[in-house]
Amino acid sequence: MHRTKSGFTMVEIIIVVVMLGIMAAIAIPKVLAPTERVRASEGMQILSTLMGAQKRYALENNGQYSDGNCSVLDVSIPTSVNFLAPTCFNIPTYVANISRIGFGYTLYIDESGAIKCAPAGADCSAACKGGTVCN
Repeated sequence: MHRTKSGFTMVEIIIVVVMLGIMAAIAIPKVLAPTERVRASEGMQILSTLMGAQKRYALENNGQYSDGNCSVLDVSIPTSVNFLAPTCFNIPTYVANISRIGFGYTLYIDESGAIKCAPAGADCSAACKGGTVCN
């Protein structure tokens, strides 16, 4: 009498686990990237608000932006759980910046309103729709 065994072998189980791991490795970044873009949009909104405040400050102060002290601007920036406190600059190339907590990127806004992400890499790609320029 010949009996047939039912069930899976260890090799079959290992192959299925490896295939699931590969599928997860492909899917997880695609799921997380839109979430990071939403979080980065908070930083972009803060920078846009700061740029407007910097321009108003410059009109009142002989064309000079506030340097390093965003608190002198006539604007209220709420505390963010996603970003560190922003920094203001007195140079047209970078009016203000804000750094993402727990990620390796910083968003910068220049006098024209262009928002850039640095350093270039995976974190910036997730935040800025695949690049280092966010708008």
